[in-house]
Amino acid sequence: MLDVARKWRPEPDWTQARLIGRTVEVGAVAGVTQHLVSGNIGRFLARYHLGTDIGALDIASGDRYAVRVARDRLLAIGISPAEVSDGWHDEGYAVSTVSSALRLFEARGEGVRDLLARATTIDPGNPGPCAAMPFGGVTGIVYWHADIETLWIHVDRGLAAYLWEWFECQPLFLQGQEFRFGRSPHGCGQKGS
Repeated sequence: MLDVARKWRPEPDWTQARLIGRTVEVGAVAGVTQHLVSGNIGRFLARYHLGTDIGALDIASGDRYAVRVARDRLLAIGISPAEVSDGWHDEGYAVSTVSSALRLFEARGEGVRDLLARATTIDPGNPGPCAAMPFGGVTGIVYWHADIETLWIHVDRGLAAYLWEWFECQPLFLQGQEFRFGRSPHGCGQKGS
């Protein structure tokens, strides 16, 4: 039988994975609770005292907040599973725990805007109300966290290894490394990358 798994690199150990460039650093963030909320998001925001939701490239602050991902859908961050149950709620919204479904990356440093410019075509001056956007070839939920030098990117867990390889191939992380015949030490430019 054909073994197609050999052509793909193994997924990184996310607890140790870190890329450090001269002006930007990327790593995975663990332990953040994430819930997808659909329906009457106004009632959900009021029920959990989250104020207003944030959109694309807005700044999230605190341990609990909500990020707009569609017209009637939010990604709620930091609400413990003990506080909210999955399923339909009489207030008119449905909740699904997605902490295991989404991988969270953090990019930080003064070069994070350069990374953002390579990853998306969104105008940082007018990004829009929805934080879901194309990022590095996949759909991500993208916003600033705590300050404008810290970018959080939520992606489907199944696409995290691809996005990590995309990060590895960016010149921001390859400075000082030599390309030969379109290939880098990380495998950038090789078939399957």
